[in-house]
Amino acid sequence: MKEKLVYGLIFVFLFAVVSAGMIYFNSLYKNIFAFDFTPRTQENELSKKNIAKADSLKTDSLKVDSLKTNVDSTQVKENVPTAQTNLASNQKSEIKEQKKEEVAVQTPFRVPVDDKIKAKKDSIYNEWVKQTVKLYESMDSKKAAKVIVNYSDNIARDILLKMKKKKAAEILGELKPDVITRIISVN
Repeated sequence: MKEKLVYGLIFVFLFAVVSAGMIYFNSLYKNIFAFDFTPRTQENELSKKNIAKADSLKTDSLKVDSLKTNVDSTQVKENVPTAQTNLASNQKSEIKEQKKEEVAVQTPFRVPVDDKIKAKKDSIYNEWVKQTVKLYESMDSKKAAKVIVNYSDNIARDILLKMKKKKAAEILGELKPDVITRIISVN
């Protein structure tokens, strides 16, 4: 009984020490849980708050006459294009054209590489399925069924469909009906 009490007290003490350490170091550093041990900069946070207070104190909201003046809501601002806006719109259109040209140049080179990679992966997968089918056809049906169930449904389906029909039927006969419908169903 004394041992349990001693272990309990040790656990509570260590829990308190670790918790206090986490709180202390989390207050010193930005984020100890993400292993970001850069010191916190409280000065920047305080100066930002003080700047906001100083700006709001410059003008007294009670003395401002902005609410008393009548504003004509029917005034329409004339939209006269200036040389700068014309220049900016021209530059934007040129940038868009350049991006389109870059995409058009890069796209033809990417597609064949992706197709080659996919074709290579498919050929490797097909070769693996052929070798695996040969192996499982030579095994006992019960053992092969246990192994095939562990594959994902798509892989198990591929293996069973590539097998000889008689051997695949024997293996499926060893499986539960719900597993068979899950594997054979088309998703």
